[in-house]
Amino acid sequence: MPTVHKLDLSSEENAGDVWRLQHAAYRIEAELIGVPDLPPLHDTIASLQAADETFWGCRDDDGELIGAIAAERADDGTAVISRMMVHPEHFREGVATALIGHLLAQWPDAASWEVTAEARNRPAIALYERFGFQSEASFKPRDDITMITMRRPART
Repeated sequence: MPTVHKLDLSSEENAGDVWRLQHAAYRIEAELIGVPDLPPLHDTIASLQAADETFWGCRDDDGELIGAIAAERADDGTAVISRMMVHPEHFREGVATALIGHLLAQWPDAASWEVTAEARNRPAIALYERFGFQSEASFKPRDDITMITMRRPART
């Protein structure tokens, strides 16, 4: 199982690593769902550094970032998974499972958990369901994108 570490995006090197990973991962999702200009593909290193999110990541033995997850806290105490990405060369290696498991353990006091996934991204939805997330609602930020909001109650 990959080791997960907090990422400091004030470091240009770390932010660049996340940017490269995000573009590799979200290009695959864009192909999967047929939407070539997904919003995460518009991020820049500067926009990642300015994001009000906490990032964690996994690196391979050569130090390359192979997976990352980001989350933020809502005012009501809900923890929101805002980004999840795994390098395509490392799909099905347990990277996403390690990232989500680590994140859930980092914020055990969260009132609840929330994540959104594009409705056609069945692998992501199945992953979140394995962690107890359940579909709650859907919305369309654009005509060509349908997002599913998934929630997981806090564990006591």
